[in-house]
Amino acid sequence: MKTNNRLSFALIMIVVVLLLLGCSNDTEKETLIIADQFGLAYAPIEIMKNQGFLREALDGAGLSTVTIEWKRLGNTTAIREAMLSEDLDIGFVGIPPFLIGVDNGMDWRIISGISQTPSALIASSKAVDSLEAIDDSTRIIVPQPGSIQHILLSMYAKRMYGDSKKYDHQLVAMSHPDGYTAMRTGASNTLHFTTPPFMQQEMKLENATVLLDGETCFGGPFTFIVGICPERIYDNPKIYTAFKNALEKSIEFIGTYPEDALEVLSESYDYSEADLKAYMDHPQMIYETDVRGLDAFVSFMVEEEILSDSILNSDLYWGSDNE
Repeated sequence: MKTNNRLSFALIMIVVVLLLLGCSNDTEKETLIIADQFGLAYAPIEIMKNQGFLREALDGAGLSTVTIEWKRLGNTTAIREAMLSEDLDIGFVGIPPFLIGVDNGMDWRIISGISQTPSALIASSKAVDSLEAIDDSTRIIVPQPGSIQHILLSMYAKRMYGDSKKYDHQLVAMSHPDGYTAMRTGASNTLHFTTPPFMQQEMKLENATVLLDGETCFGGPFTFIVGICPERIYDNPKIYTAFKNALEKSIEFIGTYPEDALEVLSESYDYSEADLKAYMDHPQMIYETDVRGLDAFVSFMVEEEILSDSILNSDLYWGSDNE
């Protein structure tokens, strides 16, 4: 009888400990670290920050002690490394590098889409005035190999030339601001696959030529940027839900109060409201939570052996509604 009592007591204590651990999961996090990248595709994050939507959502969830830290990183490689070291909790990336991360064992999944975005491959000199003028000396600036710009270019090369790797040996990895600086030098052998506002700024450069756009590469509209987080954040339901609600509110704010959004973003990005309005009025600049084109990216990248077949059975979204 005493043995049974001891066993029962031990089992009760285990249950109590597990319950305490489960209850503490929402409160153990002291700082929520969020990173976006460069460009207007990430405008909802600036709205969230400026309007205090995330702070409001966390406070409403009883998480007023959780502080928020905002970062801006140059590419998905930096986001992946920061997330692996737990120096980052939520990030925003293009679909292809997100998929490559999943295929390589990252436990991140999609929280939500945030934007469709125009993109263009731009030449800085009359020396390259068409795709046919590209030769082996031409350098093509993209954020990183495996970036959405790289995969879009590969899609076009596969469809037009039967070789998805046609331009791979010409890629140069640079952030969008650094790419814009390189384009301003007017180097005759430099191209940049970029997005607003850098796209429009480069199009104003003397001798600039648009050689190709993203929707032509893809074959139609697609989501450019998604929000992602690892399992440790999804398993923190109050924080996860607070962030998702704040993101949805930020996207809705841009559509409902466009003039207020322009004022906020003009200050954040240091552009005039007139210029910013011209950038954001582009018909391909759409802020929404839907994720479009994911299956097409997966199919192409598996077919070209950029991803393994195992990605086809991967859970790519957090939340049972999307799985």
